[in-house]
Amino acid sequence: MVQIRRLTDAEMKEAVRLSDATFRDGNQTSMGRIFPFLFSDAALHLSYGAFEEDGKLASFMGVVLWTIRIGEAALRVASLGSVCTEPSARGKGYASRLLEQVQSFTRDAGASLLLVSGDRSLYTKAGCSLFGRISKYRMNALQAESLLGNAEAIGEIREMRPEDLFGVQETAEAREVRYQLGINEFGALLKAEAIASVMRMSQRVLVQESRGKVVGFAVIGLSDTQPNGAVLEFAGDSAQVVRLFANAVDRFGLQSLEIPVPWHEKDIHARLAAIPSSEEGQPGTVSILSGEALLDQLSPWLKKQEPASGLRLERRDNGSWRMTDSAGRPSVVLSDAELVQLLFDRAGTDTLHLPAEAQAYQDLFPVPVPYTSGLCFV
Repeated sequence: MVQIRRLTDAEMKEAVRLSDATFRDGNQTSMGRIFPFLFSDAALHLSYGAFEEDGKLASFMGVVLWTIRIGEAALRVASLGSVCTEPSARGKGYASRLLEQVQSFTRDAGASLLLVSGDRSLYTKAGCSLFGRISKYRMNALQAESLLGNAEAIGEIREMRPEDLFGVQETAEAREVRYQLGINEFGALLKAEAIASVMRMSQRVLVQESRGKVVGFAVIGLSDTQPNGAVLEFAGDSAQVVRLFANAVDRFGLQSLEIPVPWHEKDIHARLAAIPSSEEGQPGTVSILSGEALLDQLSPWLKKQEPASGLRLERRDNGSWRMTDSAGRPSVVLSDAELVQLLFDRAGTDTLHLPAEAQAYQDLFPVPVPYTSGLCFV
């Protein structure tokens, strides 16, 4: 009989082997190297596996816990990734049972949200929903030249040096919406280059320095085979950040640079308005693990919205959600997908209409979320 449980430290090497066999080829760096908080010997391992009777790891789900800051609010979230199953064990329902266990564990750990790197039916059948709204801009050389010509230069743009780490991390931490990362966590993720490796890119970090201080940075992924690039992470003064994007196109001789910008980065959007873009959702899906915990963790942010002191969110026996408010808003019953759309917005949802009662809550939402395929991708 299969055993579903958390992996021991010694068993994580087998998880790396299975993950590499599933997701990597001979030319790519091992998953054990690029996801240090998931696989490192120094990490507290929270991942789950399905073990068959012979004790062999047949299926694996990687789990990492984060804190996401939204202003003064601190959301406890879990990320789920590196989901893989031995070919001989597929079709036996192991992944579904693992997901149930991961949702239960992360809920008990105090997480309010589970961020999933995938969007297949395994996840959507378990209450995970598409979410968020991202604009992806594509800057070419002429557009970059125009931006550099019109932008006011306030200092030097150069590649990051080791002595810049404090300045770059502090710039990242100054963002209102962000993954909360200490200096060593931030440095480890920069070194790991996880999302760049997944995208088959190499990584470079540009900084904008003014009077000896870092005022902006951009992590740039460069294609290994074509003159294209992608922005993987950025922070700082919006005018200087856009100048960093343009500088990357010029510096690295790119034909195009893809720039994903979450909806709440309104100043960046305004400065890139002349650049062609497309609208997409956040990569992957999200599961609301606990409505009570989510509203409690969001409370400092909610207090700055319209009055929401009596807001409640409860899971009903039939799997739907009920939202109520003592301030006079009507009660509304929502499915998982409807609740996620109300709370976090969702690109491409023209066919998903919320109940009429939900309109009374739309002055409170959506909640901004950082881009989930940046440095903290799992």
